[in-house]
Amino acid sequence: MNGYTIIISKVISKVMFLTLLLFLYGCNNSFDSSPSKTQLASLRDMLDEVVTEFDAPGASIAIKFGNGTIFNHSTGFADRENEIPLEIDHHFRIGSATKTFTAKAALLLYQDGLFQLDDSVESLLPDLEEFSSLHGSGITIRMLMNHKSGLEDYVKLPYGDSYLFYIFTDDPLKEWKPEDLLKVSVDYGLQSVPGEEFRYSNTNYILLGLIIEKLSGKSYETFVKEHLIYPLGLEHTFVPESEELSGDYAHGYFEKDSDGKLYDYSAQSPTLVWSAGNIVSTVTDQLIWLESLIGGELLSEEIGDEQFDFEVSDGFGYGLGVASMNGALGHNGSVFGYQTQMFEFGGTYFVIYTNCYYQTKDNVSQAIFDRTMEILFPERKIGTTISSKVYSAHSSSPISSTIFSPL
Repeated sequence: MNGYTIIISKVISKVMFLTLLLFLYGCNNSFDSSPSKTQLASLRDMLDEVVTEFDAPGASIAIKFGNGTIFNHSTGFADRENEIPLEIDHHFRIGSATKTFTAKAALLLYQDGLFQLDDSVESLLPDLEEFSSLHGSGITIRMLMNHKSGLEDYVKLPYGDSYLFYIFTDDPLKEWKPEDLLKVSVDYGLQSVPGEEFRYSNTNYILLGLIIEKLSGKSYETFVKEHLIYPLGLEHTFVPESEELSGDYAHGYFEKDSDGKLYDYSAQSPTLVWSAGNIVSTVTDQLIWLESLIGGELLSEEIGDEQFDFEVSDGFGYGLGVASMNGALGHNGSVFGYQTQMFEFGGTYFVIYTNCYYQTKDNVSQAIFDRTMEILFPERKIGTTISSKVYSAHSSSPISSTIFSPL
């Protein structure tokens, strides 16, 4: 089904939304909530095969099926140099799946009556000098959350005689202020009229982080911890405030020079992506988070419906911090050394990550997700990255659409 457009109304509950998606993409026994032993064995073999095929250090997958069964499998190494096996409880950087946390944090403040979704940015941050040139532009909080602000993604923009992406690559430990990252995008200028066009941009979620801090009177890190991580019992999830990861974690390997060689990028400044992509978690914690996200936990039904207010076109839509891609709901993400998929489809919840990021190969986590769908839902086409929908028609940057996008 191509070229259709579906508007999901605010008044339609998420249950009705999921029912509609099942209707659109068909229903048959592929949605059986009880996986067969053959399917589970195929998933294990597939994960091992993908890691070998892509020469990835390692990968993990966790799936919660409709009957409550949880399947997980890890393969490869958490630390390639020391040959430490990757385990299911190793921490990893979730990249842009962080945006689902940031969006819900903002929606909690909206629920408390501290702002309206159609309030302008300058009405909430009147003293933010770096945004002053865009006062009167009409950019609202809703537009930040659904990526219709027109602000370009700072990651791929020029900076001095280079580009920020390359500067991040050369010095991942360098500290940045969120206002400085915002200024790069604001100075570059709006790339579309606010409210008219979807353009995925990390800049939007840096601004949301600043708004959360201003309205809550707390740091972004503290607010997320107190209002999301603790209430949901995410015992292995945190917002790092230093470069190094501690405890048991998967080292992240990045292909810096597009030559096939991977470098350890486990240590990186939390300020590179901050509220757009900085959270660290485990696959089991992310299953809990994903189920709470889709179920609208912590939010009223009305506000939960607003979060899932999609305009879906050609299989893709983006609500308030959550994506719909050919019927799968959730988010994916990439950051130096890590790639993540976090989606619900047909009542089944998936979290996948790999601890590598190649610039010259396909997204490994996406390959795993696609092949997982082929095993469990053989008649469904799911695999569509946010970046492929976002940058192909818009990017004038030399930064590849598959690099660092989305974070």
